[in-house]
Amino acid sequence: MNLGEYAESLFTTCCIDMGYIVSKPFSHYARYDLIVDVDNALQRVQVKSTDHIRPKDNQCQVKIDYTKDEVDWFAIYFKKLDSWYVLPIEVVNNITQFSVKKNYKSKYNIFKNNFGFLRHDF
Repeated sequence: MNLGEYAESLFTTCCIDMGYIVSKPFSHYARYDLIVDVDNALQRVQVKSTDHIRPKDNQCQVKIDYTKDEVDWFAIYFKKLDSWYVLPIEVVNNITQFSVKKNYKSKYNIFKNNFGFLRHDF
């Protein structure tokens, strides 16, 4: 299993543990990977992952070039940091790469490992 498949499976498991219903589209043409049913509202989630961390600055990054018409949420798994960032598209709408640094405080830390944010509307 590659990291992308692993991240999708891990995210699905985390969502199910939170009491959400998770579905996967049959088409490979969808820009989202999963649909998460949150209180009867369907949320399109794009799962991203990386196991690369730059040694010079302890930074991990993933490409997120999607629009509000394509996805509602990003679930980003940084394997080397053993952490998730679950972010609504509105938070990252104007950026094409999302990056975090190990042991660095970021404005995005409120989304770190917080699957409960799926229940909120931003």
